[in-house]
Amino acid sequence: MSILVYTESEQGKFKKTALEAASYAKAVANQLGTTVTAVAFNSSDSSELGNYGVDKVLNIDYTDGFNAKTYADAIKQAAEKEGSKVIIVSSSADSKYLASILAVGLDAGYASNVVETPVSTSPFTVKRNAFSNKAFNLTEIKSEVKIIVV
Repeated sequence: MSILVYTESEQGKFKKTALEAASYAKAVANQLGTTVTAVAFNSSDSSELGNYGVDKVLNIDYTDGFNAKTYADAIKQAAEKEGSKVIIVSSSADSKYLASILAVGLDAGYASNVVETPVSTSPFTVKRNAFSNKAFNLTEIKSEVKIIVV
């Protein structure tokens, strides 16, 4: 089982949020004693992800522009192939949109606005922003597959 991270890119270059998500995925992988697999679309050079803890990159060529359903389906297939039970995405508008579609497709628990690595992995509990970033709450994700938006 590998942690799966969606690494968003634009014009072949990874966005800063993708690199942050990759680092977060590596920290979660360390807690769970596993590896990190990244899903990248139209990346011209994925070697940079290794600097952020990614062990394996699945690069998908899709030149028709962003389509949340298509991207979510591809990430779902990658998660099933890799046996991933934790999927990390950044909190960009596109990522949040595809994450909800992905959660339905994988019958997964979904936690947005996550601000730090899991407080506990058994039960799987994350700290999230609440009330316009003025408070925090702890959320336990009980499903087998978990989508975390950081």
